[in-house]
Amino acid sequence: MKDFIKKCPVFLTLAGSGLLLSLIGISGSFSVYKEYEFHVAGRPYLALVMEGISKGTMPWEAVETIGMGEEEFPGGLLYKWRNGNGGQEIGVLPGKEGAESFVEGSAGDDGVFVLENEGIPKAGGSPDDQGAENLGELNGQGLAGNSGEPGVQDEAGVQSTPGVQDAGGNSGESNAQGPVGSQDGAKPESVEDSRTYSFQTVGEDYFDDAVFIGDSRTVGLFEYGGIEDRADFFAKISLTIYDIFTTPVAKDEETGEKITVEEGLMQKKYGKVYLMLGINELGTGTTDTFIAEYENVVARIRELQPDAVIYVQGIMKVTGKKDAEDEIFNNTNIEDKNQAIAGLADNRDIFYIDVNEVVCDQEGGLNAEYTIDEVHLKAKYYEIWKQFLLEHGIVK
Repeated sequence: MKDFIKKCPVFLTLAGSGLLLSLIGISGSFSVYKEYEFHVAGRPYLALVMEGISKGTMPWEAVETIGMGEEEFPGGLLYKWRNGNGGQEIGVLPGKEGAESFVEGSAGDDGVFVLENEGIPKAGGSPDDQGAENLGELNGQGLAGNSGEPGVQDEAGVQSTPGVQDAGGNSGESNAQGPVGSQDGAKPESVEDSRTYSFQTVGEDYFDDAVFIGDSRTVGLFEYGGIEDRADFFAKISLTIYDIFTTPVAKDEETGEKITVEEGLMQKKYGKVYLMLGINELGTGTTDTFIAEYENVVARIRELQPDAVIYVQGIMKVTGKKDAEDEIFNNTNIEDKNQAIAGLADNRDIFYIDVNEVVCDQEGGLNAEYTIDEVHLKAKYYEIWKQFLLEHGIVK
């Protein structure tokens, strides 16, 4: 054995390093590498580490999450082992509801990623038949945004005649208390203010002045939707409606400082704001507490982006299998919250759109062929989401 070691030191070093990195890949597959694709034969755990390094995630960042539980890293290996739920639930503190029950942020710098319009090279894989497994955070890297002039939209070749009826696809009734941000005693609306609009098919340049805000599903849209060079994205795994304005999701390219969604919206004017949050909130609070906070968030977005069209997106459903087996992450809970979200739309400058119309099967659950983990879409199926968005544009 000693002779073998002396004769093959390079081989043993490489083998040992490969084994070590594979173990790191296993530990990180539940946390910092959660958004990367994994296949036993074609893309082993070692490949996760290599992809992470290429995107700015160092191996020791995965090691640091091994012992972290639900209060420190909801996707950590220890949390996965303790809960056995695939890391879908976020940390919930016993005896608390609403915003108090959510752990603020995740460990260290792991999930902060940059989505600025500075022409930074795109980081992300190409869509394939297998898709992404458990999409999560991109880690500390620069990602390309829209290099166009902020606040300007090019509607060339698109009919711009506004409609006069409620926007198609909005199955919710208007909020009984009026649109978000309205106040008692407000002055009567003008004819222009009261006009409603219908959805139209638009071109991809419609996204040139858009920003997408959301959790891991929106991260997937960034990675595989093919619009990362047009729109900006502020998205992070485990982001919720309760911590949307306090959790860092991006890095200011000029100062290098971490910024929140709120700070990002202060820096640039957008023509459209797409919001999808709610899957992580299913295990906490009630629909009433959820929608009350959601309404506050939409009102704040309106303050920061007074001229933007705001799209409140329905929460994407889970598969029928998960729906039947999970007491929390099921479609009944999702539909309840989606109905409340739909009620925020006024069809003037806030619109409800529901991608479930095109990604669900006949039974009403997320199409099992479209997902690898019963929650997130495979890479190639983000194209369906993008096409749905293009068919539901508002042109004023």
